[in-house]
Amino acid sequence: MLTEKEAMDKLHDYAEQFDLSYRNKEWSRAKMLYFQAQTVAVFLELPEDKLAEFFGNRPYKEDWEPLEPGLFPEEKVERVSWECVRIHETYDELHLRPRDKGGYAFVADWKDMGHGIVQVKLEEVGT
Repeated sequence: MLTEKEAMDKLHDYAEQFDLSYRNKEWSRAKMLYFQAQTVAVFLELPEDKLAEFFGNRPYKEDWEPLEPGLFPEEKVERVSWECVRIHETYDELHLRPRDKGGYAFVADWKDMGHGIVQVKLEEVGT
């Protein structure tokens, strides 16, 4: 069993490995590291200040507080998630069925348009 300090060190290691995986475009590895860090942080019931250190202060901020990124920056986590969808390596079941045709369509590419808007290019796959 890990001590509290060892668990925190491991979470910091996850953040470093996430950043390295992001830079090396190892999207599914980066997403799994983020997911593992989230799971561990919730399981350990980390206080808000520690959660903000890792994941930023967005969920915890008051109106007067400026947004501060954590060790897992929100824009990187979003990019990792969308890249995993694009390369079909995700737990998110994003299999979209076109309305007028049979078969499935998968996300072939995506573009961040800013302000939370994403343009998605679908690729049709036969049934």
